[in-house]
Amino acid sequence: MAQLAQNKRGYIRGVRGAVITSLNADGTMPGAPTKVGVKTAQEIGVEMEVEEGEASTLRGGDKVLARVKDPDTIVGVNLTLKDARFDAHALQTVSGGTLVTVVEGADTRVVGWEAPTIDQQQTPPVFQVEVYAQSYDARSASEGFMKYTFFFCRGVIKGVTMSDKEWSAPEFNLIALQNPSLTSGVYRGEFVAALPAELV
Repeated sequence: MAQLAQNKRGYIRGVRGAVITSLNADGTMPGAPTKVGVKTAQEIGVEMEVEEGEASTLRGGDKVLARVKDPDTIVGVNLTLKDARFDAHALQTVSGGTLVTVVEGADTRVVGWEAPTIDQQQTPPVFQVEVYAQSYDARSASEGFMKYTFFFCRGVIKGVTMSDKEWSAPEFNLIALQNPSLTSGVYRGEFVAALPAELV
């Protein structure tokens, strides 16, 4: 069977942002999910979590007679998201907790975020993460975007470092696992023509 041609060249550069979508506890998509666009992401690190296969070696006569090894298995993906701004909605979607609000005239405005209690952290929220990066062709012209979807994630706030004359914002540590409500793997990468509304 002939190999299918890839529709894009796929030279990927930079990061354009991420969309975090709340999920039900069982991994299914709610009827009206909360979606948060992280437009100011500075860096999103992706590292596979690999369960190494068990190996066994048979020796005899002072030499190796046979060796078998189970396949290594990707069981999850560790993500590190660095944002350039304090985003209370993203903090709540990733870690739970409570938005801090004030009433100003007829409007209610978000002025902060309060971390979840220890009890609340025992049932952390789950969510889907979509990461977008610019794709270029051989002539360095834009050809759309590479979209990575991590179907079932949990997360915590790694922390924030504040120092003299330096910018600071929270960093997120996320773990992506296989979604129990889907038959897909841990993540998927695909070319798309445009960014979603949350990142425009």
